[in-house]
Amino acid sequence: MTKGTRTKRTIWQQWNLIHAFAQRDLKSKFNATALGWLWSLVVPLTTLGIYTLIFGGLFQMQAPQLASRHEGIAIFAIWLFAGLIIWGFFQNSINAGINGLVSSGGLLQKVYFPAYAPILGAGYAVAIQSFIEVGILLVVLALLMNISWTWLLLVPFFVLLLVFVASLATVLAVWNIYVRDLAHLVGVFLQLLFYATPIIYQISLVPDYFHGIPLRQIMGNLPMAQFITLFRTLVYDLSPGTAAQWLSCLFWALICALLAWWVHRHLGSDLGERI
Repeated sequence: MTKGTRTKRTIWQQWNLIHAFAQRDLKSKFNATALGWLWSLVVPLTTLGIYTLIFGGLFQMQAPQLASRHEGIAIFAIWLFAGLIIWGFFQNSINAGINGLVSSGGLLQKVYFPAYAPILGAGYAVAIQSFIEVGILLVVLALLMNISWTWLLLVPFFVLLLVFVASLATVLAVWNIYVRDLAHLVGVFLQLLFYATPIIYQISLVPDYFHGIPLRQIMGNLPMAQFITLFRTLVYDLSPGTAAQWLSCLFWALICALLAWWVHRHLGSDLGERI
C-alpha cells in the first residue's frame, strides 16, 4: 500500500477500526473483574466523595445556587461532579490516547493503520464511561427539577469538546513517539492544570491580580476552564451561555483540530518504525 493510498481514507471510513480499538480497551478494563462496568462509576464517585468531604466539608467551599430553586439551595457535590466529569474525560482521554498508541506498536509494525485509530479508539472508550456519568448527573438534576431547554445545547457542546480532546490527544500521542519523556511531562502538567482550573473552587475566589499578573483572567481563559464553565452553565445554571464562551470553545476546538491534522500528516505516518 502506497503512502498516497493511505492518506485517502477518512476518519469515517476507519470507524470500524476505531470501534474495534475501543472495544479492546473496554474489555481489557472490565473483563474478569467482579464489578465489571460498575468500576466506571466507583472511581469517579469515590473521587467526588473525597473532594466533597475535604473542600465542601472541611474548607466549607460554596457552590452557586441551583437555577430552578428559589430557596437559595446550592449543592456543592452536584456542582463539583459536573466539573469532575468534564475534567475526567479530558485527562483520561489524553492518558489513554498516549498509552493506546504505544501499546499498539507491535501491531503497527505488522500492518499499516492510521496512528489516530488507536488514539481515537481509546478516547471513544473513555467517552462511553463519561457519558454514563453525564447521564447520572442529568437524572439527579432532573429529580431536583433543575432542568431546562438549555440541556439541548449539550449536543453542540459535546461536539466541540470531543473535537478538542480527540485532537489534543492525537497531537500528544504522536509527539510522544518522537519524545518519550513527553508522557511523563504531560502527567505532571495535568496535575498542575487540575488545580489551576476552577473545578473544585469558583473562579471568583481567585484574586484579580497577583504581583501585577492578571491571574483570574488567565485562569478563567484556560481551555478546560472554558469548557467546564460552559457545561455547568448549561446544566446547573440553566443558562445558554454567552457568545464569548461558545466562541472560545469553538476556537480551541478548531485550533487543536488543525494542529492534529498537521501532526498526523507530517509526523503520523509509518510510526511502526519508531515504536
